[in-house]
Amino acid sequence: MNKEILETKIADATSRLINTASDLCWNTISRNCFYLLSEIDETIGKNLFEGNKIRKKINEGKTPKSLQEITQDLALLYDNLYDINFYIYKASKDKTIIEIKYFLKTSHTKDFYETIKDNNPMWHGKVAIPPYLSSIGKPAKEEKKFDVNWQLGGIRYEWNLFLYRFKYYVHKTRYNYKKSRFEKRFKK
Repeated sequence: MNKEILETKIADATSRLINTASDLCWNTISRNCFYLLSEIDETIGKNLFEGNKIRKKINEGKTPKSLQEITQDLALLYDNLYDINFYIYKASKDKTIIEIKYFLKTSHTKDFYETIKDNNPMWHGKVAIPPYLSSIGKPAKEEKKFDVNWQLGGIRYEWNLFLYRFKYYVHKTRYNYKKSRFEKRFKK
């Protein structure tokens, strides 16, 4: 693929990702972007929390690259790319670091590789939503905005996670109590 076209596609995907994140998050997200590149490894972390810790540790050791540098890196891999995912790793008013995660065609089984070897890669922009925004036992009435940097941790994230777990515990206790009363009533 032509580097100019690839650079345009990366810039377009970045712009769409920032627009989506701006709608969902209360943060001011800068359009001064730098990039991290990493391969999707499905073996990292058994759950969301563990995976985020490992991902953060790996990314802290990387140096963010400019659009031109990341375009050169992706151009080398382009023919073997199956899936390209854009995530906001860290955002501030001055600078946004976008993590580009890719999945290679050769990472699939030989049979599946034969069906996809000539396909162009799929492009996705994803904004991770924190677990504490799920509604516990009730339908969500309103969309709440959240911190785009929630995966990096911090006191606000820990507090919201504590409240989420407390509400879950209360809901679970109430549910089990009502269930046991219902069962006792119909056992007799």
